[in-house]
Amino acid sequence: MDQWIQTIIPHLTTEDLPESYRQVAAIIGVEAAVRLSEYLGGLPFYFPQLDGILRKKRDQAIKKEFTGTNYRDLAIKYSLTERWVREILSTNPSQEQPPLF
Repeated sequence: MDQWIQTIIPHLTTEDLPESYRQVAAIIGVEAAVRLSEYLGGLPFYFPQLDGILRKKRDQAIKKEFTGTNYRDLAIKYSLTERWVREILSTNPSQEQPPLF
């Protein structure tokens, strides 16, 4: 980062930034927003929804924590229905309860 930019950053507020940077600066701070702009400026950049990434990790945790009978506990812990927990577990049959016969 250029020296002159570093001397200006402490005096910047979110209102000094372009509209497209204000929300980012409000979350990560003005200096970090300027650094992000320096790194990504001019590039089309897309932040995908985090849900997909988090959902995958949640499902992995559910499969790991499944004991064979704790559907209800997992549903409560992860704010899901028992039916949805069963659906998640059915994507990997080896984690399900073995058949009785």
